[in-house]
Amino acid sequence: MDLGPTRPPWRFSRLVLRSRHFERILERLEFVRPFFPELGALTIRVGLVLKPGILGWGSLDPDDPGVWVRPRRLDFFTLAHEFTHLLQARDLVPRGERACDLFALARSALLVDHPPGYVKIPAPLRHLRRLEVEHGNLLHRAACRAVEARARGDRRYIRNFELDVARCWSARASSRDRRRGTVEPR
Repeated sequence: MDLGPTRPPWRFSRLVLRSRHFERILERLEFVRPFFPELGALTIRVGLVLKPGILGWGSLDPDDPGVWVRPRRLDFFTLAHEFTHLLQARDLVPRGERACDLFALARSALLVDHPPGYVKIPAPLRHLRRLEVEHGNLLHRAACRAVEARARGDRRYIRNFELDVARCWSARASSRDRRRGTVEPR
């Protein structure tokens, strides 16, 4: 049965289409989108961020979903964060930048390649340009626990996520120091 033409997944601005980074932008968009099945039927506008200091931007207009990206600093996590804004526009995720970071972290550890910018994480993680796989796993697992806590009614789920990450990071550092013999065991 033919239901007619399918909607294209993307609608690129002229700047994106002319960008020498177009293939890279498309490759990263195509990698991240399957982690957001709620957006499957939508055509998402894609533009370039021109303002210095901004890594991305996501539209909160449910009738006109769009993301704007910085092509040379296009991390998977930035795209996941901006796609989460599109979920917020549909009331599928709580509003706010901190909630957006948390729900983006909970999507998949594969998307956590850059430190989040709104939730508090330990300084050594926050200052990394690129996260290691183990860092992404730590943040993803803690975010999943926080989302589950929210589903059970915990209103302080974001703050508890931040405390959980700090505890895990501290325990990880203590364990590593003990293995190196730089700290006496308790």
